[in-house]
Amino acid sequence: MEKIDLLTFLEDESEQLDFDGQVEVFWDKKHKLFEIELTFYAENKSGQVIEDVAGVSSEEPIISFSDSILLYSKETPVEFEATDYLVCLPYAGKKGWTLAEGKAFFSYLQVVLDNGSSDLLDFLNDSMTDVFELTWSNVEFEKFILDAKKHTPNGQLPYPKF
Repeated sequence: MEKIDLLTFLEDESEQLDFDGQVEVFWDKKHKLFEIELTFYAENKSGQVIEDVAGVSSEEPIISFSDSILLYSKETPVEFEATDYLVCLPYAGKKGWTLAEGKAFFSYLQVVLDNGSSDLLDFLNDSMTDVFELTWSNVEFEKFILDAKKHTPNGQLPYPKF
């Protein structure tokens, strides 16, 4: 495998996800942060009034829902509010992530996206469901990492040097 850095890996793998929404990768070079923004779109066929977490109501025919994942360097102290993100995951500074960690991340992210898409449709079509939010389980993610380590050759996805 050709050597690639973590940013390139995140961008390339994001494009390979099976997801009808949008996945964007943002890199904050100064603070050594990667933010992966996930945006879901769904048709509000019933025209129900939907209220977001800020209390803003909408009955638009197409609704969107966004959440983000933060990747941060364990070597660079930076303040962030963990509750602002679906999950905050560390990487090993200049060493980045192992290839197995990267593969596990995208395998588990696909599960999160699939479940989220299904849950969003349930939210829009079931009047008994009054809250929609994505869920991330670090326990499940660790299982994906362990499995990926068994099937992925050793390799690093280092922090970008540019």
